[in-house]
Amino acid sequence: MTNPSTPSDAASPTSPAIERLQGILDTQAEGYRRLLTSIDRQRDAIRRADLDAVPTIAEVQQKIVDRLRILDEQREIAGRELAEELGLDPEAALRELVAAMPEESGTRLTVRAAELRQLVEQARHEQSVMKIAGDALARHMAGLVQSVAGTLSGTGVYGRRGMLRDGAPVVAGIDLTT
Repeated sequence: MTNPSTPSDAASPTSPAIERLQGILDTQAEGYRRLLTSIDRQRDAIRRADLDAVPTIAEVQQKIVDRLRILDEQREIAGRELAEELGLDPEAALRELVAAMPEESGTRLTVRAAELRQLVEQARHEQSVMKIAGDALARHMAGLVQSVAGTLSGTGVYGRRGMLRDGAPVVAGIDLTT
């Protein structure tokens, strides 16, 4: 007969703390999948230069990121609770938790954590690519505006900061009644 106070027996395979942590990891993984989907939508909008869609997509992404931040806090709390249940330091790393858990639960938790890490890295990479693409689009649009302003300014002369100098205002109008 085993001693119920040993770490491997402290949390049963169906421990609420284990299930809670696994559930949070699953929810986080789904959140990162949604974030990746929204990044794909953002990429398509930038590719099409659909500037009206970009703020809406950014709003959705912000909501997802806010929810992921809350889930991350909940995951840390659940990890501390599980560590205490297993008789470990509340700041124990995942590998320490897994080592003290029943094998089946530890394996499931390890797989879920690995999947989540992969999704987090993929989202970080995709977001950095989108930042570069967004910056390139912004520079392109600024160049177009500068080109139009230069054409309308009439000077064609660049100032010290590399921008076209303003000339006399051009008075123009379009008669839409004829």
